[in-house]
Amino acid sequence: MQSDLSYGQHFVKEFKADSVSQLITRTKTSRLLVSRLRRDTPEHGLVSPPQVDAVFSVLLQLREQKRRELFLDGKCVHRGSYPARVTSIVNHLELPRANLMSPFDNLIFTVPQSVLNEIADESAVPRIDQLYCKPGGVLDEAVWHLGKALLPALERPHELSSMYAEHVMLGAFTYFAQKFGCMRAPKERHGMLAPWQLRRATDAMTSQIGEDVTLKMLACACGLSVSHFIRAFKASTGDPPHRWLLRHRVEHSKALLRGTEETIAEISVSCGFADQSHFTRVFKLFVGTSPAAWRRCIHS
Repeated sequence: MQSDLSYGQHFVKEFKADSVSQLITRTKTSRLLVSRLRRDTPEHGLVSPPQVDAVFSVLLQLREQKRRELFLDGKCVHRGSYPARVTSIVNHLELPRANLMSPFDNLIFTVPQSVLNEIADESAVPRIDQLYCKPGGVLDEAVWHLGKALLPALERPHELSSMYAEHVMLGAFTYFAQKFGCMRAPKERHGMLAPWQLRRATDAMTSQIGEDVTLKMLACACGLSVSHFIRAFKASTGDPPHRWLLRHRVEHSKALLRGTEETIAEISVSCGFADQSHFTRVFKLFVGTSPAAWRRCIHS
């Protein structure tokens, strides 16, 4: 199977970008990929995404791209600027080609048809086979906020848990299917997890507190789809699974800070954080102070 690294590079290799950062997470059948591409010099020239079957690219402009031409099947369908915050979509089957004349900074969500099929099947709604918006793009605040939510993770991908990546990326791709593919929204299920399901999910997270637990694993253990599990878990606990796990990791770290002589760095690793700086940021988010300051306070 193609590695995640080569899969991600396959979709961006033709862009002569000054910097590229990517996030990839897996579903049952496919991979969810988002790439940030930035170039600060003009006159990139013509670029074509890979010609692969049934894949869409959803682009979000992080800053204005003043001059750009878009060709579909050899015909120019848009010439001009793409303002900041604008979302546009291309279907790889239409042989898109862009002439990038200005500097750019954008997010590209790579959306295979297989992911759209999986989302529809899990939601028990009819499948869709198209994502579309006008060639000049549209201003969609929901996509803008989804993109902004991913920027910190793209800057520090080593800190990103599989659970958080799945949660945000699945939410983004589901929104694309509904907004740009007219996929029918599933009937809302307001029910909570059964006691045994909640116990099984929380036991799995607490027993593997230092591991990278996935939503797919937790949902499977509860006999639910990922999207249903996320909704039911939040209804049961008040937090989505990734935040519940962070909160539990912080509480566990407090016990170690209080009752052991382990260093902050050692506690960071044992509680499942990427490193000491990641641990410190999350601890301050929940507690309001750093782990070192908290430890000094309780021991004073």
